[in-house]
Amino acid sequence: MALFIGIVGLPNVGKSTLFNALTGGHAAASNYPFCTVDSNVGMVAVPDPRLDLLAGILSPQSCTATAIEFVDIAGLVRGASQGEGLGNRFLSHVREADALVHVLRCFAEPLVSHVEGRIDPVSDREVVEAELMLADLETVGKALSRLDKVVRTDPHSAQRQEFEVLQRLGQLLQRGDILWKNALAPEEVEVVKVHNLLTAKPVLYIGNIGEQGEGEDQWERLVAAVGADRALALSVRLEAELAQLDPAERREFQAEMGLTQTGIEQLIVAGYRLLDLITFYTMANGKLQAWQLPRGASALKAAGRIHSDMEKGFIRAEVAAADEVIEARSLARLRDEGRLRTEGRDYVVQDGDVVHFLFRS
Repeated sequence: MALFIGIVGLPNVGKSTLFNALTGGHAAASNYPFCTVDSNVGMVAVPDPRLDLLAGILSPQSCTATAIEFVDIAGLVRGASQGEGLGNRFLSHVREADALVHVLRCFAEPLVSHVEGRIDPVSDREVVEAELMLADLETVGKALSRLDKVVRTDPHSAQRQEFEVLQRLGQLLQRGDILWKNALAPEEVEVVKVHNLLTAKPVLYIGNIGEQGEGEDQWERLVAAVGADRALALSVRLEAELAQLDPAERREFQAEMGLTQTGIEQLIVAGYRLLDLITFYTMANGKLQAWQLPRGASALKAAGRIHSDMEKGFIRAEVAAADEVIEARSLARLRDEGRLRTEGRDYVVQDGDVVHFLFRS
């Protein structure tokens, strides 16, 4: 499965323009609130220079990069939980997301209206997060109502722990605590996953600045509020314009501007960092493929990432670092020279590993 990221924010902050920049798509993006009334979904290949080098050396019949699925939903407004604007009816589209990108407008533009009537990304963040908390409280409340009946009927029910954990999570939300900011116990993490609580998802804050850097003062306020490690400044409009150029023109523009990465590439890298993911590679049956994996995962889990049968029948893994393959210019040469490492199921897969799994079918 691809990494899944939901895009949230107030109306008219640049969410759909960002979606277009990411996907090269044509989601509606106009100067009025609720231009987006349906969710937009798009798949984005993750830029991977290492994969490109491996493909040039190994000459596979096909080459598949890792991907991120983005979904852009209608903007939330103050009071969405009570039905203001379009309400929170579209939050279901991001409940299963691995993470959220929260777009916040930092630039002032008289021709682009703002639903709150002023430019203040710090306050905007609080408005949206309050609505997400209220949505989670509603989810928790419904679950507690159901589980209360179960626990009253059978005090020793296997669902009692879930009931007690939800009570604790509900108390945090009622205090106005964002769940991802709290160190949750393992049993709390499991319950959060079951109920897809929105405020438990890690968040990357995008400060949407003008093409000439307008709004940098607001951007600095945002960084002070959320921390530099969770914030990224982008001129979303400029990124959307870049996305419409052909690759050669885009490279020429980047060279002129002295840019090693586009803002969109920076966003994708930041998403990986936020979720602490690594990339490993497989080459089998003429197919070179990159795969996402949580950092610290074992070879057994990496095999299961590809197919459950590989995890069940795991025998061993042959491993080489991508840099070794690139230097040797051949997997076969590494094997002949005895430089492919043999690893067991508990081996911790490293970023950039090229892995060949042996398994019983």
